[in-house]
Amino acid sequence: MFYREIKDLLNKLNSENIEELKPNLIRKVNELVLNINDDNISDDELDMLYNFFIMREELRREVSENISEEDSLMEGLLIENFIKEFEEFISEFENKDYISDAIELINTSIRSIGGIARGYRLVKKYAPSEDIDRVQYLMELKSEFYKQLRAYSSKGIYEEHFVICGLINVIRFELEEKSQEHGRHVISMLTDYRTKKMKSLEEFERENHLGELKTKMTVEFGKELQRRIYLWDSLTRKLQDHYYLENLYEEESNRIK
Repeated sequence: MFYREIKDLLNKLNSENIEELKPNLIRKVNELVLNINDDNISDDELDMLYNFFIMREELRREVSENISEEDSLMEGLLIENFIKEFEEFISEFENKDYISDAIELINTSIRSIGGIARGYRLVKKYAPSEDIDRVQYLMELKSEFYKQLRAYSSKGIYEEHFVICGLINVIRFELEEKSQEHGRHVISMLTDYRTKKMKSLEEFERENHLGELKTKMTVEFGKELQRRIYLWDSLTRKLQDHYYLENLYEEESNRIK
């Protein structure tokens, strides 16, 4: 990974070797900015691509500074609509006290859009605590997720659509996985691996387990997992529909005129 290579180069830098290491450091920075790691591309070609990229970014910045209020409000419109639907979806978890499920899903979501450092920062903050305030953790995690997501607003409408459509499908895949794994999880929890025998649900209920774990062993929870898939589809289907999106942007344009 060129992240480690850049860090190693920076650690080695001193007044005596700076000129020697400078070409390699420039190459690694170019690769990082361009998101290219290809030994077949020469240093000169990387420099050319880097200069083109910077020129493009400067042009976009100049355009954004002179952009109309209408176009400015269009940026991030899809992201804000996604956040609205996501809030409604996650509130269902909170209302039913499935806080750990909500945290797990948001951690998956934030990682999928490049926010792993944001999630890890909160893990480091809360992990040492024996009595974690899960509700506060959830609120902060959602905030970090939305910050990471809103960073795509200024990248362009195609990037915005790409990240939202990808995120919708990542979350749906996770929901399907949880639903399909429920039966296997129940069997695993009911299996006594010392005797290789299955316990009954009544025996499991009499054992000392967390209330949330016992809840997840029920048939009702299996139905809850299926209901989440249906709810997610209901909330997000329109965000991938061309006709809906056209009307969304048109209505927003008319609203601000």
